[in-house]
Amino acid sequence: MDVYELLSVGMIILLGLLGGKLSHRIKIPKVTGYMIIGLIFGPSVLNFITSSTLNDIHMINDIALGMILFAIGGEIEINHLRSLRKKLLYITLAESFGAFALVSFTTWLFTQDLFLALILGSIAIATAPGVTLLVIREYEARGPLTDILLAVVALNNVLCLVVFRVFLGIYSVTESEPVINAVIGLIKDFGGSILIGAAIAGLITYWEQKIDDLSELLLVIIGGVLLGIGLARTFGVSPLAVCLIIGAITNNLSMMHRLVYAELRQIEMPFYIAFFVLSGASLHLGSLSHLGVLGIVYLLARPTGKYLGTVLVAKKSGADETITRNIGMALLPQAGVAIGMVLTISESYPEMGQMIGVVVYSSVIVYEGVGPFFTRMALSRAGEVRLQE
Repeated sequence: MDVYELLSVGMIILLGLLGGKLSHRIKIPKVTGYMIIGLIFGPSVLNFITSSTLNDIHMINDIALGMILFAIGGEIEINHLRSLRKKLLYITLAESFGAFALVSFTTWLFTQDLFLALILGSIAIATAPGVTLLVIREYEARGPLTDILLAVVALNNVLCLVVFRVFLGIYSVTESEPVINAVIGLIKDFGGSILIGAAIAGLITYWEQKIDDLSELLLVIIGGVLLGIGLARTFGVSPLAVCLIIGAITNNLSMMHRLVYAELRQIEMPFYIAFFVLSGASLHLGSLSHLGVLGIVYLLARPTGKYLGTVLVAKKSGADETITRNIGMALLPQAGVAIGMVLTISESYPEMGQMIGVVVYSSVIVYEGVGPFFTRMALSRAGEVRLQE
């Protein structure tokens, strides 16, 4: 980083911190305040955070998103999931399939393009893990809905990546790419993510047995996450999946890593603030003018599919009424994972990427604007918000 980039990162963190404090005073989630600050100071309004700045410090996004996915993965405990097994499976499949099916069907009705519909439906599955995690932490939410929400978001993003890569692989075959190349690509994506994530998680767990200093373990975990992101980028696999796997495996094998969570949160926060300020700066208000009918269809069909899916199926899983009525509302936010998939499409198929990009980018502005409110509302209705404003 040069001097200007360091200055930009420092100002972004301070502005984000100010935005979070102001938003808390007017009783809105801090994460919304971070993004509003980014939007105001970004290219869409004041242009203090320029497009070139966003490109120059993209590493901040990689690190923050990696830590977020590690933290989400760290909420996955095998013993706890066994008790939630039926509920978790039903709810994850219900909300994911509900969004996928409704977005795919309505998109196909308006465009008559099957693959466009299926790929857009795949993207609709994803829920923003960072927004969910920060809202839960800000309001110190605890309870059955919080527990199952974190697990659903983790599995939801894994399922989204799998479905997306499968349909993108099928589409590539229809575009004259050899079937073997598509199959190799899928194996590389999923196998590579699992191998890298498992290897680094194993390294962290082994290292833990050789130390008795929490500060050293903290450094090992941070180093492991950064190593995972770097290896994922090097070998062309998903860094999101890698970090999620590292967090999940480490959580279930390590005996000490939960003890460093309090310290880890202090180190994470500057990255999280910068990430959401940059996310807000990346939102272009001009995209809303290009939303169009397809964008409105996506904007309405995705949350409707998630909500109806959970309401119709969650009861059959034996889930409490509190979870059934509220979890669909908490799954509205969408950002980084969806945008990453748009970029993946754009690299190989620019024309389709442009069409999908307009729909997703414009929808993300709305989802990120109102999503934290709905997540907080769902947790509050479930009586799991401990820190009242």
